[in-house]
Amino acid sequence: MATLNRFPLLGLWAREAAHRIGYPDREADVLGHAYAVLYAIRANSPTRPVVYKDADAARAAEEALAAPSDVTKMDFAGDELQVSRNGRGQLVGRVGDQLPQTAESYRYKVARKFPAGYYDRLQAAFRDFLSAIDPERLDSRLVYQLYDQWKKACGVGRLVDLDRLLRWCAERKPATAKA
Repeated sequence: MATLNRFPLLGLWAREAAHRIGYPDREADVLGHAYAVLYAIRANSPTRPVVYKDADAARAAEEALAAPSDVTKMDFAGDELQVSRNGRGQLVGRVGDQLPQTAESYRYKVARKFPAGYYDRLQAAFRDFLSAIDPERLDSRLVYQLYDQWKKACGVGRLVDLDRLLRWCAERKPATAKA
């Protein structure tokens, strides 16, 4: 049985929701990572200093911190996420008092955590599931409500059974899109 903790799964889920809502890939990566960080904080996960050992993620975080940019609030999926822009104007998540969330940190902290072959399979299952939901309806608490349903249905302690999650998506996909 392949399992994974919820943080990277929520990151991928939120990334695919952002993609369905209409965000381009790079911004969807940022929003996926930032959304997962927000819910890790809300879950009262112990906070420890974040250090990106991945060179690309560390470089992107340093660039974001070096660029003078105000942190603003952005509505996403029924929540407010703190964001800014880097020196090239790209979206950067600034949730919590941790390192910035970037497309590079998404690849490091989310995408690389999946067992071999499961990232692509789950991304396809999430996209297929979410494609049946109107983007405007999706940009609401529905993103978290659906996540909460599958994390409970597919949970094994604090982990998620990935094969059960793939089945959950296939069996519960909404019938038709309204968009």
